[in-house]
Amino acid sequence: MIIKGKITKKDLKAIDIFANLLFSPQLKRHIEITIVYRKNVAHFGLTDIEEYNLRGIPRSFVVEIQRGLDETERLKTIAHEMVHVKQYAKKELNGQMTLWHGQPVDADKIPYFDQPWEIEAYDVGDFLFEEYMYGNV
Repeated sequence: MIIKGKITKKDLKAIDIFANLLFSPQLKRHIEITIVYRKNVAHFGLTDIEEYNLRGIPRSFVVEIQRGLDETERLKTIAHEMVHVKQYAKKELNGQMTLWHGQPVDADKIPYFDQPWEIEAYDVGDFLFEEYMYGNV
């Protein structure tokens, strides 16, 4: 996995641990993530697809994290956004947010916290954070 951006060693270590829990070693080798810290990012974080491979599968991502978060919120947000990277990379969610596990979805008609990819990202993100902080990873 390639990680770009100005990032602390602690955040880099967390990303690596999250990736080990989310991706197979094969998939992890093909993922590239650029981390960007910005002011006023919605819900503290955002993940966008930057590039697709030759088979049309997302492999390069930009993860925006709100600048100024305390360490706990920052790590929880990174964990949450890493779940979105996994969802895109494994084609569980398409880039337009119109397909979830191959089923059509109208994201505009579903409140943010009820969107299935957000439910998973909050649940799994919390698990990843707990594993990083208190687990044996």
